[in-house]
Amino acid sequence: MPFPKSSPQGVRRRAAWLALAFFATVWCARPAFAQELLLSNLVLNNFEGKIRVRFGVEPTGLDRIRQVLVAGERLSLVCVARLAVKRDYVWNREVSGAKWESEVRRLKGGDFVVSLPGQGSMADKDLSALFRKAWNEILVDLGSWDRLERGQTYVLTLELTLVRQDVSPWLKKGLFFWPFDAAPPVSYQLDFTY
Repeated sequence: MPFPKSSPQGVRRRAAWLALAFFATVWCARPAFAQELLLSNLVLNNFEGKIRVRFGVEPTGLDRIRQVLVAGERLSLVCVARLAVKRDYVWNREVSGAKWESEVRRLKGGDFVVSLPGQGSMADKDLSALFRKAWNEILVDLGSWDRLERGQTYVLTLELTLVRQDVSPWLKKGLFFWPFDAAPPVSYQLDFTY
């Protein structure tokens, strides 16, 4: 069965739809943001009878983060630390957990400001220098060291997220497939035997 002849107008119309579909696909499938939250110097120790986790966070992809801050948005670095007893055939049993949160914003004068819990704020015009100063050493207490039992294997899990504070929860939940975070969430795990 031969194909029907197409008019030049029909060919142009199909070509336009094909081009539109191509550009829509390219736009929707654009590469994910290249920034990450890198963990550095992870240490778990006994400090004055408490379980203390010490680590640093280094965000990459600073251009994207700078654009978000210059646009007037506020960001928060959220670190959730969990310590659990490692089990082989069932879920790990949580021993303790803590949440640490730090806010980043831009002032009208052009400086960037990081607010640290219990320590106040730091400001600098250079975003990467500010992150090195503020987030180079983060301390999280996970309760009494007496909770740990000798010979037991434990799992320390750190979840790091750089979230936009100005996005309403109903929008985040309604558009759950759309990434609202300034950097994708990452999770790090450390297994150790006491």
